[in-house]
Amino acid sequence: MLPPPQADDPVGHGYTAFQVVRLAVWAARECRWVDAMDPVHRAETAWEAITEHLQLASERPEETELIAIGWKAMKAQHYQDLKARGLGGKDKALLTRAFVRYWTSASAPAHSHEDHIVDRLALAQIWTALKPAHRQVLTALAEHEDRRSAERSLNMDPAAFTRALGRARRAFLALWHEGETPSLLWGYDRTGARHQNVMYLVRLRKRRALQRKAEGHVRRYGHRPPRDLGVPDAELLARHEAGESYAALAACFGVSRALIASRVAKTRTRGEEQTAHTKPLTASRK
Repeated sequence: MLPPPQADDPVGHGYTAFQVVRLAVWAARECRWVDAMDPVHRAETAWEAITEHLQLASERPEETELIAIGWKAMKAQHYQDLKARGLGGKDKALLTRAFVRYWTSASAPAHSHEDHIVDRLALAQIWTALKPAHRQVLTALAEHEDRRSAERSLNMDPAAFTRALGRARRAFLALWHEGETPSLLWGYDRTGARHQNVMYLVRLRKRRALQRKAEGHVRRYGHRPPRDLGVPDAELLARHEAGESYAALAACFGVSRALIASRVAKTRTRGEEQTAHTKPLTASRK
């Protein structure tokens, strides 16, 4: 279903490119509720969803979780394909605009650029008809691709920018659907970086890692080293067992009560484990 990757590069959380392809193909073969969907299309959809999840997940996901992610993406893509073809509507007796648009293009003897030309001309005409304030806020958002940067460029606070952007979009839609009922606002703003191809982000991450390695940066894994109190943890345990409270020890060393309690509990546990391990040895020597 999918071509094998040229190299077994790491994708994320210990998974490699070959493993991701294997999981995507397995998910596509076992997904029985989208039989009308092309198998190759299934595998590609699952592969994209699994790769993206590995890049965004904060912890290593299990294989079952990745397969479920692929299934969910295939189901969503299947319904999206049906919607694009005009199927899946509430009223089966009516022809939706998506049905007419898709099958008009699919059944045409030759591809036509008429729709694209009409859209470009309509955009140019609407842009000149908009108010300067509306053009200004839309231009700022298009240039910066980020709402916060656009707000700063116009010296506007977030609330004022949101109101101005909403008015500009409603004015644009009213002119776009002139003579018809304007469509509602939908979707949400996303920065341009989030629209990049997933493999581009994988390669970018690898290049940055190599650059950090060349510059001498050392990536440290695990937790920070424990705080040095100036005395061994065994002394904390002995003082606590002698009668000093956690609060008194915390005030003495200038730390929190929870830290003292944790050190004492860990030291007591280690002592009990060592005692449990030495008892059988002593008995065997006797």
